[in-house]
Amino acid sequence: MRTTRRVRTGSGSPARRLGLCSAVIVVAFAALAVRVAQLQMFSGDKYQQLALAQTLRTVPLAAERGSVFDRNGRDLAMSIERTTVYADPTLVTDPVGEAAKLAPVVHADEATLVARLSDKGSPDHPRRFAYVARTVTDTVAQAVKDLNLPGIGFVPESARSYPAGSVAGAIIGHVGTEGHGLDGAEYLYDSLLSGKPGDLVVEQDPKGHDIPNTQRTRVDAQRGTDIVLSLDEDMQWETEYSLLDQVQATEAKGGMAVVVDVRTGDVLSMASVLGATATDPARVARPGEHNMPLTDLYEPGSTNKLITISWALEHGIVGPDTMFTVPYRKQIDPAVPAYTDAEWHPTQHWTTADILRESSNVGTIEIAQRMRNQQLYDALRAFGFGTKTSIAWPGQPSGLVLPASQYYASGKYSTAIGYGAAVTGVQVLDALTTIANGGVTRPPRLLDATVDARGVRHAVPALEGRRVVSTNTALTMTRMLEGVVTGGTGACASIPGYTVAGKTGTSKKALDGGGYSDQATMASFEGFAPAEHPQFAAIVVLDQPVAQFQFGGAAAAPVFSEIMQFALTQYGAVPTDAANAQYTAAQATAKAAGNRCTVPHGSDLSAVLAQLQQQQQRLHPGSSGSSPGLQPAPAGTADSLPAVRSKHP
Repeated sequence: MRTTRRVRTGSGSPARRLGLCSAVIVVAFAALAVRVAQLQMFSGDKYQQLALAQTLRTVPLAAERGSVFDRNGRDLAMSIERTTVYADPTLVTDPVGEAAKLAPVVHADEATLVARLSDKGSPDHPRRFAYVARTVTDTVAQAVKDLNLPGIGFVPESARSYPAGSVAGAIIGHVGTEGHGLDGAEYLYDSLLSGKPGDLVVEQDPKGHDIPNTQRTRVDAQRGTDIVLSLDEDMQWETEYSLLDQVQATEAKGGMAVVVDVRTGDVLSMASVLGATATDPARVARPGEHNMPLTDLYEPGSTNKLITISWALEHGIVGPDTMFTVPYRKQIDPAVPAYTDAEWHPTQHWTTADILRESSNVGTIEIAQRMRNQQLYDALRAFGFGTKTSIAWPGQPSGLVLPASQYYASGKYSTAIGYGAAVTGVQVLDALTTIANGGVTRPPRLLDATVDARGVRHAVPALEGRRVVSTNTALTMTRMLEGVVTGGTGACASIPGYTVAGKTGTSKKALDGGGYSDQATMASFEGFAPAEHPQFAAIVVLDQPVAQFQFGGAAAAPVFSEIMQFALTQYGAVPTDAANAQYTAAQATAKAAGNRCTVPHGSDLSAVLAQLQQQQQRLHPGSSGSSPGLQPAPAGTADSLPAVRSKHP
C-alpha cells in the first residue's frame, strides 16, 4: 500500500522561518537606514560637534607685547619668542608621576604642578588647558618634549627682555607672568603695549598628540603698539652713574636727579639711587621700586625762594635792586625759635639779588613780610605745588601746600624759605622750568610717540603751557640765578663754556616726633643752561649726606654740573667764550669756600670712601665705618657754603 507524506507548510516549516528571517532583516536594515538618514540629515551637525569636542583643543595665543624705545630708537624693552608648556588635564593619566618628572625640568614647585594636572574640571565643563611653565628656553622645551608625557603640549609665546639691562629700571618697570605690566612705563602704558590675544584650535589624539592632516584653526594675536619714551639712554646712564657715585662719596641715604628739555618738556633722564645699608652697597633703583622724582615727597628748602622772590617781583612788591637790612638772626614770634641764616654774618645791606645769591633765610623773610599770606599761597599754587604733574605716574602724590588760613604766627615765613610744603622733585623742577621758559609752564612728558603695527610713527604733541609770570620777571630771575652760580652758593654748578642759572636748596629733615633734625638734610640744586637761551633744566637731590656735604652747593651742584655738561655737549649746544668768565669766577668762589666741585669716579671714589671710613673710625672707635657719622649742622636752615665767605657786598 502506498503511503503519501504531506508537507507541512505552517509556521514551523523551514520556508516559513526563512521568510520571517528575511522580513526581520529587511525591517532591521530599513530601521538602520532610517536611523542613518536621521543621524546624517537631521542630527549630523550635533554628533559631529560631539566628536570634535573629544579631539579639539583650544590653546590661547598671547599677543606679542609692543616694544619700548628711547628717543633715539634704542630698545629699552622688547619681546623675544619662547615656548610655553601647557597641559590638558583630561588627558593626563598620572598627575603625580608627571609632576615629579616635570618639576625639575621646568624649575617649578611639584605640589603646584600636581594640583594643576589633577584639576580636570567637571563633566559639564572639563578643564582642557593649564599652564605648566611659561616662556621657557629652547633647551627646557626640548627636555620636556623628550619626556613624551600624555596631555602635555607646547605653544609659542613671547617673553620680555631688557637690552639696556638695569638702566632706567624703575622707569621702565617689568611685566608679570600673565603678560601685563606691573609697574613703571610697562604698567602706565599697558593698554597700548598689550595687544589682543588670539587662539589656536588643533585636533589631538587621546594622548594629547596632534593628529596630522586634521582641522587646525588659528586666530592670530594682534601685536601691541610700540611706544617711544622721551628718555635718552645715554643721558639716563650718565645721570645714574654720576648720581650713584656721589651718593656713595657723600654716604647719603639716597638721591634723585632729572634732566628735561626746556623747549618741549621731554624728560631726558630720571634717576633714583638707594644709599648703602649695613648689608647692601648703594645702587640704582630697580623695577618695582620708587621712581623717586615722581613719588617721594620732601620739603624743598631754599629752592622755594625762587617762587617767593619771583612772585614778589611779578607783583611789584620788590625789584631786583630793592635794598634790605639783613641781620643774621630774626625773631618773628616769641613762641617760635628765631630764624637764622646758615652762616653767621654781621648785619648786611643786601639787594633782592644779593639775598637770592646768598640764599639768606632772613633776607627772604624780609621780602615775605611785604607779601600777604594769600599772595604766597597763590604763588605756590601758580607754580604747580599741590598739583600732580602732567606725567600720570602710578602712585604720584599731589603734595601738600598749607592754605593761607593755616599759616598762623610764622607759617608764612617758614613757607617762604621752603618749609611747610611737601613736594616731589619734578614739581620743584617744573617751577624752575617755568622761569627758563620765559614765565610759561612747560609740562613734562615721558611719552614721545607711538608706533602702530604698520610701523607708522605717531608723535605725541607737547602739552600746552600757561603763563605764570611775565617774560620780564623770568628774565630778571634768570640774571639773578646766574649770580647764584657766579658768586653765590651754587658755584660748583658752573660749566666751562656755558652760562648756568640755578638755585641751591638745603632743608632740615622733619623728625617723626615733630620738629627738625640738626643733623639730617635734603641737599639739592636745580638749574638750567645755557642761561641766555635755555635748552635743558635739571634737579639733583641727595637725601641725608654726611655733615661735610650737607649743603646743596656741596653735595648736589657737582652732579648737576656733570650731567648738564653731558647734555649740552651730547646735543650740540654751542659754547661761548663769554661764559668762561662765569666759570672762572664760580671756581674761585668755590675754592675760597674749600669745596670739591667734582664727582669722584673710579679710583678717586675709592680714595674718598677710604677717607670717609677713616674719619668714621676716628669719630667712633671700633666702628666698621659702614654707616654715616652724621655731625650737627650749623644753626640755620639755608644752604650756604660750608665755610664763611670773606666777601660780602
